[in-house]
Amino acid sequence: MNLLLIAHSGAFFISNITNNKENNFILKSFLFSIIFILYNTLGGNFISVRLFYHYEIFLIALLIINYHINNHIFTSVFLAIGLIMTTDLIPLYITNTNMLTVLTILLVFLMLIMRKSKKYIRNYLLVYFLTTYLLQFYAVTNEIFLTIMLLKMIIIGLFVQNIIKQYQTKVKKNQERLINLEENFENKVKMEAKKRTISLEKINEKALQKAKTDKLTSTLNKDGILGKIKEFIQDNRIKSFSVLFFDIDDFKSINDNYGHNVGDKALRSLAINVNSLKRVEDHFGRYGGDEFIILLKDATTAQAMMIADRYKNKISNNSSPEFTISMGISTYPNDGRTVDELLRIADLGLYATKEKGKNGFAYKGVNKVY
Repeated sequence: MNLLLIAHSGAFFISNITNNKENNFILKSFLFSIIFILYNTLGGNFISVRLFYHYEIFLIALLIINYHINNHIFTSVFLAIGLIMTTDLIPLYITNTNMLTVLTILLVFLMLIMRKSKKYIRNYLLVYFLTTYLLQFYAVTNEIFLTIMLLKMIIIGLFVQNIIKQYQTKVKKNQERLINLEENFENKVKMEAKKRTISLEKINEKALQKAKTDKLTSTLNKDGILGKIKEFIQDNRIKSFSVLFFDIDDFKSINDNYGHNVGDKALRSLAINVNSLKRVEDHFGRYGGDEFIILLKDATTAQAMMIADRYKNKISNNSSPEFTISMGISTYPNDGRTVDELLRIADLGLYATKEKGKNGFAYKGVNKVY
């Protein structure tokens, strides 16, 4: 039983190192058979050819049984009892030729039932048992037995080496697969993070845009339009721009005579008319009440006055209900370098327009207009 434990431990150690339980029993059987025969041979007990065939037949039978039962504990016990107890029970009338014939039949049967197993396992089993046939060609001595056992040990060594090599290949593939999975995971995390970042940026942008939009007219609100003026002032690429500051003439009377709903309609009508004329690079916003600001990028005072005239005509001819606007103009940087300074000059122009009779525009800044 000590020999069984040695063989079992060796096979268990190798199969667990390589994580290959499929080969556990084959290794265990091989190791036990070789240790058992070497123990008898080296111990001075001459092993007959018939007994040697008996060991081989028993080992093949054990592999066949294990293939069907697949119970390592049962087959291990069967191996130990069979080899130890049946050694002296071989009938004398069974010749070496009979034993070899049985060995051959069982070997063929083993190959047939293992035809679906891995090819390298079948090949090692076949070569392992074929070495036994060398006893047919040489005089039977302990040296011959040891030589055959040495060959069998070499085959088992190659078998173990093959298992380890396969295990190393499998480990390498698993490592590569793990690296690929980690890289893919990192890429997915980065892509997901990027998507979330973009999504959050869009959400923030929409929220910011909503916060700067006037609900009634869908234009920029006071913070939005004043923020655009600050951006223009801080942008070194913009050398000049103009501000149109205006309101609806007699807007209070519209609310008083027709109600606030009509007043709101007037504000929306004004926004529609302005947006229909506004350039893409310009900005338009509601400063408060009926007061509005149009920001004209790269426009001089003279250009701003021509644009103001177009807005005045457009609104007076297309407003619903009918109304007119009064406008004041200021130009950066001569009329001011801050938002307050620019609005102050534009408000002076608006006031001057009201004094002249409304429905027009005026400029009260420092630029000369020809």
